[in-house]
Amino acid sequence: MGPTMVLIRALAVFYLIASPSVFAGSVNLNLSSSNAAQLEVGYLSNGNSEIQSGFLYNDQGSVLIDTGLIVSGGGGDQGASGPTGGGGVKAIAAKIKKVGATTTTTNIAAGIAIGGQGSFPLPAAPSVALGAEYYTALRITTFGDADRFTQFGFRVEIGPPHAKFFVGYRELDFEITNTGSVSIDKGGYTGILLSF
Repeated sequence: MGPTMVLIRALAVFYLIASPSVFAGSVNLNLSSSNAAQLEVGYLSNGNSEIQSGFLYNDQGSVLIDTGLIVSGGGGDQGASGPTGGGGVKAIAAKIKKVGATTTTTNIAAGIAIGGQGSFPLPAAPSVALGAEYYTALRITTFGDADRFTQFGFRVEIGPPHAKFFVGYRELDFEITNTGSVSIDKGGYTGILLSF
């Protein structure tokens, strides 16, 4: 069994049997206009750090699993509104399917991505915030059939701190060796974010 498959199986096991000693801090469920669905769960860890795990599936059969540690700051105490931001590292594993007119290709990839995310409430409307994220895994930290991974997006969040509705745009792309870029999600998306 190659290192890519080991990482994929390890991430799947971690995602399914996360330690009961941590508890869910947030749940994010969203749907994309490119026919993809994603579930993300944040587990409160220690202070401003959070373990985040996600599972994305699209209608072509591609699957992306990720888990990582994000360290964040800002926002004030006890839920006070204000800009928040954070950065961290996450492990990713994916089965990437591309359905063509006559053929379907399947690639397996894994990697270690670094990046960050932020949320910026509007001063005139504190219940409305602008959010953005960016993560990348370069060739040296990408394994299997891919040479690179990129994830970026932005969104508008509406609602109180513990229950937000959002709409935005995102792209999740893999650079496949000798093939080129393949997107497993690209376009507008909408969802809900619940925090506990």
